[in-house]
Amino acid sequence: MSTKRRTHVLLGRLLTLFALAAGWQIFGMLNSGDVKAIPTFSAVAGAFIDELGTSALWDAIGRTLSTTAIGLALCLLIGIPAGLILAAHPFLTVSSRFVIDFCRTVPPLAVIPLFLLIMGPTQRMAVALIIAVSIWPILLQTVHGVKNVDPELLSTARSFRLPLWRRLLLVVAPASMPYVFTGIRISATLSLLLAIGAELIAGVPGLGKEILLSQSVPDRMFALIVVAGLLGMLLTFAVTAIETRLLAWHYVPRRMNA
Repeated sequence: MSTKRRTHVLLGRLLTLFALAAGWQIFGMLNSGDVKAIPTFSAVAGAFIDELGTSALWDAIGRTLSTTAIGLALCLLIGIPAGLILAAHPFLTVSSRFVIDFCRTVPPLAVIPLFLLIMGPTQRMAVALIIAVSIWPILLQTVHGVKNVDPELLSTARSFRLPLWRRLLLVVAPASMPYVFTGIRISATLSLLLAIGAELIAGVPGLGKEILLSQSVPDRMFALIVVAGLLGMLLTFAVTAIETRLLAWHYVPRRMNA
């Protein structure tokens, strides 16, 4: 992307943010009874700046990010190997399809009461919720990635008489990584949403609980919601940066054709 193009994109984004902030400010200044609880943008911005100087905010962010990271890491440790194994054996793929389709379509809010009953409002409960919901994009994308590996790569590996575990580790896993990272991007955002949702609904310590406790102070509540949105953006940027770095070989042809 040229420098001129980047400047235009940056300018467009800044103008969009300015327009949204202006619209929010005008909307918050309305005297209608339906929107009297909506604070103005300036009030939320002031509360946001004030919150940045408090230790409670950073402690809540640390707890939320810790829960998200633990849950996502466990999803990777479970989902990728399970996807490789399921895709390597067609019988396992077919026989497990019904169970996977059933589990991944269960609404996350429906299992929160169950996990809350079993484990209580703890970080362990939030991590279990993340695993129960966020593991499926990683697992399914791993299966799809293995299924779409170039047959010539597999034929070459067999011609060298590589055992199955080495074919999976040295050939199948690298070739399927673009698909796997698609699942990781989805699961990373989903994990953060689930962590905040568990904190908000079940009272697990973290950013979501702080939002729940600040309902009587709209300025602070909206400021914390903005913080949650910024965390989601930063997480997406981080995962994308890691993907671009690790899969640079995958994006070279794309850049050449652009």
